[in-house]
Amino acid sequence: MSSLILNRPWHQRSLDKALIRNLSRKSGVPEIIIAFLYQRGLKTTGDITNHLSPSLNGLNDPWSMADMDLAVDRLMTALKRGEHVAVFGDYDADGVTSSALLHLFLKELGVETTVYIPHREKEGYGLNEQAIRDLSGSGCTLLVTVDCGISNRAEIDLARSLNMDVIVTDHHHPPESLPGAVAVLNPKRSGCAFPFKELAGVGVAFNLVRALRSRLYHAGHWSNGDVPNLKAYLDLVALGTIADIVPLFEDNRILTRVGLEVMNKGERCGLDALKKTCGISGRISSTDVAFRLAPRINAAGRMDHAMKAFRLLVTKDEREALDLARELHALNQERQNEEAKILRQAIRMTRDLGDQPAYVLASPDWQKGVVGIVASRLVDQTARPVLLLCVEGDLAQGSGRSPEGHDLYELLCACSGHLSGFGGHRAAAGLKLPVSSLDDFTRAFQEEVRRCSEGAEFIQKIHVDCRIDLEDIRDPAFVDMLELLEPFGEAYQEPVFNLNGFSVAASRIVGKNHLKLTLTSPSDSTGPSIDLLGWSMGDKQDLPWPSLELACTPFVNRFRGQKRLQLQLKDARYR
Repeated sequence: MSSLILNRPWHQRSLDKALIRNLSRKSGVPEIIIAFLYQRGLKTTGDITNHLSPSLNGLNDPWSMADMDLAVDRLMTALKRGEHVAVFGDYDADGVTSSALLHLFLKELGVETTVYIPHREKEGYGLNEQAIRDLSGSGCTLLVTVDCGISNRAEIDLARSLNMDVIVTDHHHPPESLPGAVAVLNPKRSGCAFPFKELAGVGVAFNLVRALRSRLYHAGHWSNGDVPNLKAYLDLVALGTIADIVPLFEDNRILTRVGLEVMNKGERCGLDALKKTCGISGRISSTDVAFRLAPRINAAGRMDHAMKAFRLLVTKDEREALDLARELHALNQERQNEEAKILRQAIRMTRDLGDQPAYVLASPDWQKGVVGIVASRLVDQTARPVLLLCVEGDLAQGSGRSPEGHDLYELLCACSGHLSGFGGHRAAAGLKLPVSSLDDFTRAFQEEVRRCSEGAEFIQKIHVDCRIDLEDIRDPAFVDMLELLEPFGEAYQEPVFNLNGFSVAASRIVGKNHLKLTLTSPSDSTGPSIDLLGWSMGDKQDLPWPSLELACTPFVNRFRGQKRLQLQLKDARYR
């Protein structure tokens, strides 16, 4: 049965109630929370306890990452010789935060560094020959890549020929043959013993910093005991990790949880200025990072040059920070306008094409820095893999996104004979190909999607974790427990509950067409009420609410030091 708001079927996740009850008894965690965690893959009391109480002590050993010893040895040599080190990053938020992290830590060690982030439109992704020659000409003898480099064999060979060693730190799928660098740090590479494979690029860079500090500490580098506190860098790690949409489990959960705590202290003036520009006050959440901070960091690389975002993250000048934050805010507004224009055009194109297993769309009028976001929005609408390509002369290049159940990287691997380059991971990828190959590639890509999807349904569903009533969540202890579940993100989505058994005590429209219902228990209308908010759903005010069941997500509204549980409406249907 389709729903009344999103017009989608609901998928009620199945639960073993006896098992949930047993886990709740053993862990001391309410059954409703256990049900949510169980649905997210946490199925033992140990997993649940560790997840609810993440600690930096729970991070995996950086030395278990392949080539870590080689990377640290080379950096130790650079430090002893006083070498000039280049840091080469990507132009997205993950690459920018990685660049800032490594630059600031090496600067703290007294190492001279040059940070190079390519221009998205003029240079494209990854290392390029001219940049390598420029860095070598400026005296750099060691180059460390962050969030890129794994596929740049030719450029790394060029660097070696110019007597510049290279350390690669990356998290994208590696090619069959690794580049000839001094060290290649990537938990996804074959034979790497690092247990957690889903680090963002900034997470890999942070592990390099952890290992380097450890080596220096044991070598007696800080005889005065003034050892750098790596926790102070975790705001950058959290920002890059959340922005890159990697699964927020295990190491990523620890890094983001602690990193958000650091971010909330407001000690990095660039992020503090950006928060003020975004209108964020009080405690910052992973949602704030994902939908307010990260888009503005990314806007620099999409619409201008990512070095503006880098400068924001490393500056200690509050005036400069505020000026840069305002620039990024303006660039983000420009990005939103461009995105809306491309989205309208892309929607028309998909309608003209009709129902297809995947959509490959191209235009000479689109901007490369924006098409990835539009592809993501089209995936939400179509539940199909989407590739958007910008045509420039004889070359088409752009970005793709895929829905759950499709591995975009593997799909592109199967069609790689038509491509001149590609890279990425399961949910997102970049690619380029000759315009002359576009039709053949489109047919091959669609056929591969069709083959991999045989028997699957192209239907976006609302996934509901479990049924609840108001009594399950009105307990003040539920608010404290909900905060322990944060931060939410990729592969660890916020809970969606099926709410039944409520009365509507009040109904009104607030703000710009937002619906606000005050819910009470039918059996106790004088008990505590809970507000239900439906963003941009003012036109749904007259629905027969007492006759409906709701798909909603609980969240904690913090205002003037007070915490109050509220519900965000996702969907509704008749019981």
